[in-house]
Amino acid sequence: MNIKEIAEKYNLKTKQSNKDDNDFWMHKQSGKWIIKHSACEKIANKEGIIIGPPQILNSEQSFVRMVVSGKLGDKMEWSIGEADTKNSVGFYQGMIAEKRGKDRVILKLISAIGIYSSEETFVDE
Repeated sequence: MNIKEIAEKYNLKTKQSNKDDNDFWMHKQSGKWIIKHSACEKIANKEGIIIGPPQILNSEQSFVRMVVSGKLGDKMEWSIGEADTKNSVGFYQGMIAEKRGKDRVILKLISAIGIYSSEETFVDE
């Protein structure tokens, strides 16, 4: 599913005069489509995606890594969510790791190819 199909199917906003009102945009440096975490949550709610409890792989003061899984009908996907002080801002590595894992799973479940979450480390709004 491409970004245009996703925008239409899930009623996501782009080209708003206030950039903060957009649900997705093209990353200038990489040319990749970026979708906001809140838009991924809208998609999950509309599709009825069930996200399971994370499996914590590492949880230290400066580093968190977890496996996140989700289900859409009979389809199941999983991904790793990770964050540390080198690839995230602030003291909330667990929250960032969770968002990254959830967004990756949601995008996999709807077959969103070449679209990345705003929570990824390379994204600079």
